[in-house]
Amino acid sequence: MNDTPSTRPEDVLAAVDRTPYGAVVRDEARRRQMVYESLISGPDPVGREIGQQLRDGNLSPRELLTVGDYQPFLSRARAQAERLDLADLAAAARRAAADDLPSDSDDERLDVDRGWAGYGDESSGERSWQ
Repeated sequence: MNDTPSTRPEDVLAAVDRTPYGAVVRDEARRRQMVYESLISGPDPVGREIGQQLRDGNLSPRELLTVGDYQPFLSRARAQAERLDLADLAAAARRAAADDLPSDSDDERLDVDRGWAGYGDESSGERSWQ
């Protein structure tokens, strides 16, 4: 196996696909719902509004791009996405694939069906995924 981290998006997706979250990523409806809920639970009021509009079907992702009031939020989100280190993301996905393999001796079991519910919620004891 090549230990040189790849920065190609398809390699990152392939690494995620090998984790228990791969099934979530392949399910478009579930993935969209998780994104919408993440926006709704986020700190930005514009992001929460966008998430609600998308979740409720009042706005499509394509229509979202035409709303002038949403442009500053979308520009910030784009800038954040451009700063993502794909090599780090791929390495994290590979670690997750190795770490998340359940065994009979594990006290904790993977709860893939839970998706991202509660992820980043301090009350759940989990870290933020920002």
